[in-house]
Amino acid sequence: MKRFYLLIFCCLVACTAYSQHSFKAYIIDSASKEPLIGATAALQGTTNGTVADENGLIKLGNLPDGAQTIIIAQVGYKQRTYSITFPLGDTTAVTILLQANNASLGEIIVEGTRSNRSIANIPTRVEVLTEEIDEASTMDPSKVAHLLTHSTGIQVQQTSATTNTANVRIQGLDGRYTQILKDGFPLFGGFSGSLSIMQIPPLDLRQVEYIKGSASTLYGGGAIAGLINLISKEPSGNETLLHLNASQIGAVDVNAFMSRKFDKMGVTLLAQRNTHRAFDADKDGYTDCPQLTKYNFNPKLFYNFNSRTKLSLGGTLTNEVRQGGDMKLLNNEYATPANFYKETNDISRVTTQFKFEHRLTDNYTLAIRNSFNVFNRSLVITPSPSLAQYRFGGRQLSTFSEAALTYTKEKNVLITGVNYYTDNFKEQRLQATTLRDEGFNTIGGFANYTFDLGSHVAIESGLRADYVLNDKVYVLPRISALFKWTSKLTTRIGGGLGYRNPTIFNQEAEILGYQNVLPINTFPTQAEQSYGGSADVGYKTFLGRRMFIAINQMFFYTYLDKPLVLNYDRIAGLYSFVNAAGYTQSYGAETFFKFGFNDFTVFVGYTYTNATNHILGTVRDVPLTPNHSIKGDVLYSLAHKWRIGFDYEYKSSQVLTNGTTTPSYWTFGAVAERMWKHFTLFANVENFTNIRQTNYASLRSQPYNTPQLTEVWAPLDGIVFNWGFKVRL
Repeated sequence: MKRFYLLIFCCLVACTAYSQHSFKAYIIDSASKEPLIGATAALQGTTNGTVADENGLIKLGNLPDGAQTIIIAQVGYKQRTYSITFPLGDTTAVTILLQANNASLGEIIVEGTRSNRSIANIPTRVEVLTEEIDEASTMDPSKVAHLLTHSTGIQVQQTSATTNTANVRIQGLDGRYTQILKDGFPLFGGFSGSLSIMQIPPLDLRQVEYIKGSASTLYGGGAIAGLINLISKEPSGNETLLHLNASQIGAVDVNAFMSRKFDKMGVTLLAQRNTHRAFDADKDGYTDCPQLTKYNFNPKLFYNFNSRTKLSLGGTLTNEVRQGGDMKLLNNEYATPANFYKETNDISRVTTQFKFEHRLTDNYTLAIRNSFNVFNRSLVITPSPSLAQYRFGGRQLSTFSEAALTYTKEKNVLITGVNYYTDNFKEQRLQATTLRDEGFNTIGGFANYTFDLGSHVAIESGLRADYVLNDKVYVLPRISALFKWTSKLTTRIGGGLGYRNPTIFNQEAEILGYQNVLPINTFPTQAEQSYGGSADVGYKTFLGRRMFIAINQMFFYTYLDKPLVLNYDRIAGLYSFVNAAGYTQSYGAETFFKFGFNDFTVFVGYTYTNATNHILGTVRDVPLTPNHSIKGDVLYSLAHKWRIGFDYEYKSSQVLTNGTTTPSYWTFGAVAERMWKHFTLFANVENFTNIRQTNYASLRSQPYNTPQLTEVWAPLDGIVFNWGFKVRL
C-alpha cells in the first residue's frame, strides 16, 4: 500500500512539473524599434516576474496550464497586457511593441518648432516643463515668473526694486533678447516686455517649451538669446479647479479654471483676482513688494468641424494697478521733502488669438493664425524731493497674421508660410515735448524642413527672410542635427542667425522710468544682429520599473554685433540708445542631471556663463550675470496622497554696472501638499534662510537717494511663506 501511495505522489509531482511552462518575448519600442532594456513582465495576480535583458528579451518561467495574462510595463510607456494559453504550440520568442506615453519623460510633443515631433525625435534642442507647472502654481499662482526661475540656464531678472517688474535672461544675455510666446503667438514684448512674466498666470498652462540660442528663424526677430513658448491647456474632458492662496507678506490670490468638452466643441476659462499689500521686509521705509491689485480673465473656445477641420478662438483681459515706493505714501500720508518717492503703474491688456487648421489631403495641412494685442500703461514717478511728478504712458498695438502650409510624408515635414507682424507704440502727450512713437511693420516668409537620414540621424533646416518696412531685409538661416548613437545616447548640434529691431523699451530705460530718454534715431541706429550655436550630449536610461537616469551636457556660444547701449549726455542731461562700437559675446555650458527612484526624483542643474561686452577696445562683464549658477530640487511624490519638495539655488558673484562685485549666495525653499479625493492642502516656504540684498547693502541710490536706480541682484522680500488649498472636480 505504501508503494501505491508513493507511486501516486510521484505521478502528481511529474504532472505538476510537466504543466509548468515558460514564455519568451522581445520588448520593443513601437516607434524606434529599439529594444527596451529593463522592461518588466509579470504573471497577472502573482509575484512571478522578470526583467528584459540588453536585447529586450524576457524569459518568464513557472507558468501554469490554461489561459494566462502577462503584464508588460516600462517607465515612460503605456502598460500592455498579453493573453496566452499554455501549453504553446510554438515556443519561439514573440515580439511585443510598447507605445510611448506622451505624458512621460522624453515623449512630449514639441509645438514651438512647428514640426510637432516628440522631444526625443526633434533635431532642435528643446526643453519642456510639464509636471513642474502644477508645483510652480502652488508656489505662486499669480504669475509665471516663479516657474521660469527654477529652469537651468534661465534667470528672471528684476528690473525695479520698488515695483518688481522683471524680464527673462537666457545664457547671460539681456532680457530684451528673449522672445516670449503664448501658443506660438508673439503677444509680449516692446512696451509690455518688463511686465509680461508678471502678468501671465501658470494655472491654464499645459507645458512650457524653451529653445535656447538664436531662434529668430522660427518666429521672426527678437529671439537672439532664445524663446519661451507657453502652451495652454486644451479641453480633453471636464475639469474645474478652485485655487486659493495667501502669504504672510500680504498676497491673496483667488483663481478658478474650468474646462468643458462637448461633442464637437470645448471651452476653457481662467479667472483670477490677485492682490498684494505693500511690504517692507527690511524696514527701511520703502516697499520690497509693491501694492498690487490685478484681474485676469482668459476664455478660449475650440470647435472641431470634422476630423479634418478645427478652429480655436481665445482672448485675454488683464487690468492691474501696481504701486511701490515710500511706505508712508502708500499708507495715504502726504508727501514731504523727506518722504516723496512713489511709482505707480496703471496697466490694461486685451489680446485675441485665432487659429484655423484644415487638412487638405492626407499630406497637406493649411493653418491660418491671427492675434491682436492692445497694451495700455501709465507710469507716474515722483523721483525727487521737489515733489514734481514725472509721467510716461502710451498704447502699444501689435498684430500677427500668418498662413502656413505643412507637407508631411512618412517622417518628412516641410512647413512653408508667410506672416505679417506689426508693433506700434503711441506715447501719450503727458509731459514729453518730443513724443517717442515707434512702429515696426514686418513681412516675412519662411520654410522649415525636418527629415530623417536613416534611423539614426534627423535634420531640421530653416530659412526666414524678413523685410522690415522702410528698413532692410534680414535673411536668417538655421540648421540642427540629431544623432541617435543608441536608444539611450544622443547628440544635437545646431545654430542660426538672429536680429532685433532697435527700440527704447529696454531694461536700462525701464529703470529710469523712461525719463529723459530720447526716441531712437532711425537713420544711424541699426538692428542688432547675431549668430550662435549649441551642441549637447544626452543620455537616458530606465533601470527596471522604478528607476531612471537622465544626463545632458550642453555647450553654447552667441555673438551679438553692435549691441544697443544707453549713452548719457552729461551736458544736456539726456539719454539715447546707440549702436556700440564692438560686440557682446556669451559662451558657456549647462549640465543637467535627473534621477528617479520609486517615488523620489532628484534634479541638479549647473550653468557656467561667460558673458562679456567688447566695446571700444575694453572688455567688461555683462552686468548682473553670475558666472556660476546651480539649481536643483528633491521631490517625493506619492500619487494622489503626498507631494513634498525641497529646492535650492546658488548664484556666484555678479558685476554691477558701476563695476562693483556682489557676494555669492544660496537660497532654499520647501513645499508640501496633502491630497485627498478632490481636495489638496498645500504650504510653501521660499528663501527660509532669509537671504536679502539689504543684508549686504542699502537699496538707496543716487541721484535722489531712493531705490529707483538700484540694480537688483538678490531677493528683496526675504522669507516668504504661503499656504492655501485647491479643489479639483
